[in-house]
Amino acid sequence: MTHAALPRRCAARALMGRQGRSGLNQIWAIVLIFCVVMTLSEAQGQALSDRVGILDRTFLLDLRAGSLRSRRARELSVGGYELDDGTPVDFADWYTPSFPEMNLIFLTAITPSFGITWGMSTGERGEKYRIDPGLWLGFVYRHNISPRQTLSLSASTLLGGDLREQPCRAFYRVIDDFATVNCRLAASTLPPRETLQFLERKSGRRESRIQLRYEIRF
Repeated sequence: MTHAALPRRCAARALMGRQGRSGLNQIWAIVLIFCVVMTLSEAQGQALSDRVGILDRTFLLDLRAGSLRSRRARELSVGGYELDDGTPVDFADWYTPSFPEMNLIFLTAITPSFGITWGMSTGERGEKYRIDPGLWLGFVYRHNISPRQTLSLSASTLLGGDLREQPCRAFYRVIDDFATVNCRLAASTLPPRETLQFLERKSGRRESRIQLRYEIRF
């Protein structure tokens, strides 16, 4: 994992937080507005020089492969079954990507205490699933309580990046016809239509994180 630092006394880190849930985006938005207001109130005394270009204030914060969604796809790759003619089916052939998902995240310093994080997720694709590309958006706010104490708040979310599992068309001798079915459950005792409710669907918002951190230096 690659880390970058905000200019002067604002060090930014790739902070790992807990996985967001359905209400996290609303909390994230409120916290972001709060931090922007606080930062703007300090902007006159803390604003970076206008002579410093945006590229000079942008740093690589994180470069990593995989995500919670790609990890879920790996979990689906375990198992298999045999067709009526004895042909083996290995789920790994369906749920192994040709190229893994990559996440590239940058930090752009707005003031010495506030920065915007942004970047992209390439997504990934296997034979029976797809993870859409996505855009990362977040912020880092850092406040020095004293020369040895620092309070920092960070949050990030992924726009897009949904995981979607694809169904199969299979021939069933019982009905003497083709039917749409969940590929992993085609050999189960469930009727084909009922297996479709178990198709994997994961929103990119599951990658949302928020973290409040207190640091004291001895």
